[in-house]
Amino acid sequence: MKTYLTLFFLLLSTSAFAQEQLTVFYFGASDCGPCNRPDVIESIDKIRANFDSQHTNYDTKLVMVAMDEDIDTGLKYISKYDEWDEISIGSRYHNENTLAHLNNIMIPGVPHIIIFKDTFEVGDYGVEIIKNRELVKNILSGEEIVAWVDGEMKLD
Repeated sequence: MKTYLTLFFLLLSTSAFAQEQLTVFYFGASDCGPCNRPDVIESIDKIRANFDSQHTNYDTKLVMVAMDEDIDTGLKYISKYDEWDEISIGSRYHNENTLAHLNNIMIPGVPHIIIFKDTFEVGDYGVEIIKNRELVKNILSGEEIVAWVDGEMKLD
């Protein structure tokens, strides 16, 4: 009986980990005029505050990428916003986070939002790894970002 219960709990915990997540990348920079417009900053704040409630069927991870060369400058830029799940600072070719998630064709301009739907599976030692990544939204420019947020952040 103990063997069956252990197997049941193992299957239960494995299926609980296999899930879908939306990963929202926001690319900005301190020297980017449109990134520092009040309406763009307000829109990014709304994404952070309301994205989960708009897409309740997914877990959400919010990633801020400051495309600044200097770390202190990037941190100062990021401090305009509240908390993020993950932050990364560095220009296109010095930013491991950017290089790990984007290919050479999709070079992020700023301001830029890129949303992926990630499907995870449990790898060795119970660690989640991305099984599949699908691009679901690619929004470039301050005007597009503000319009998308005003339109309730739809993914279709």
